[in-house]
Amino acid sequence: MGKILEAFLTDQLRVDSGTEGRSPEHQQLCDKGSELQEKLAEKLNDEEKNILTELVDTLFEESCYDEQRKFERGFRLGVLITAEIFTERDTFL
Repeated sequence: MGKILEAFLTDQLRVDSGTEGRSPEHQQLCDKGSELQEKLAEKLNDEEKNILTELVDTLFEESCYDEQRKFERGFRLGVLITAEIFTERDTFL
């Protein structure tokens, strides 16, 4: 079995966002977003808080779909580039 496949199987290689550290800029944006959401929630009644929660959840889900689509497209383009390189490898030998 290949090393990469084995790493996936043994959970040594993961692709979820929890395995990578955030840059300081990214962490700052995450903290600011949470802070703003909490400030807004303090000013809202229960019904408005529910709407805010639903909005945040919907925006998160939309972002996940968009990132998945971008990843799939990028991965496919990478495979095509690799295939092109292999088909033209004889020109370098």
